[in-house]
Amino acid sequence: MNLTIDQGNSSAKVSVFEGNDIVAVARFDLLSISALARIIKVYDVRAAAYSSVRKPDARIMELLRKRVKRFIYLDENTPLPVEIAYDTPHTLGHDRIAAAVGATTCAPGHDVLIVDAGTAVTLDIVTADCRFLGGNISPGLHMRFEALNNYTSRLPLVDYKGEVPLIGHNTVTAIRAGVVGGLVSEIESYIDKIAARMNGGLVVIFTGGDCKFLASQVSRKVTVVDNLLSIGLNRILLYNENI
Repeated sequence: MNLTIDQGNSSAKVSVFEGNDIVAVARFDLLSISALARIIKVYDVRAAAYSSVRKPDARIMELLRKRVKRFIYLDENTPLPVEIAYDTPHTLGHDRIAAAVGATTCAPGHDVLIVDAGTAVTLDIVTADCRFLGGNISPGLHMRFEALNNYTSRLPLVDYKGEVPLIGHNTVTAIRAGVVGGLVSEIESYIDKIAARMNGGLVVIFTGGDCKFLASQVSRKVTVVDNLLSIGLNRILLYNENI
């Protein structure tokens, strides 16, 4: 069994794989050492990959090094089945690397636009010949709502749940329409521009905590892969078995 840890800004996702198949997924607001140790024991984990957008947890690193036969902490030096064509690979988020590998696993032989809708929204491009070109980073859905509340004196804190009209008819719907509509328009515009540059055949994959909601709002054909980063981390583990 392989284990992957995708540590995001808000939570950690732990997935267990048998070969290419996911057999268990758990999400933690705060991943404890005891919970991780139980998962390793229950599933007899032999290999693990750890990706974090935060400073890596030294206790998790120590536990994995002690308890599994093969451990990879994902960074810019990790051997990958994709080429990183990025000017500053040392500043590239590890989550973006894992998502890129996951995209080539889920849509092999296709140009892929990855929309990772979490605390931030990243829109990244991976080519059909497995080259990560880079992409854009933008404030996520909740960050946009919170910014309006934090940086004004009278605007309330709103979330995406509820009516999203084309034209807001009160302050709450005006904020929701502006935030959701603005982000959706941003994503759709980028999809159209990249599809034109790639000369058709572009696969668009949505992932991240807000992926299902945003995918339901866009008018373009997209695929939702909730476990894209975990799939990428597992693919990196399998790739490194043969090196």
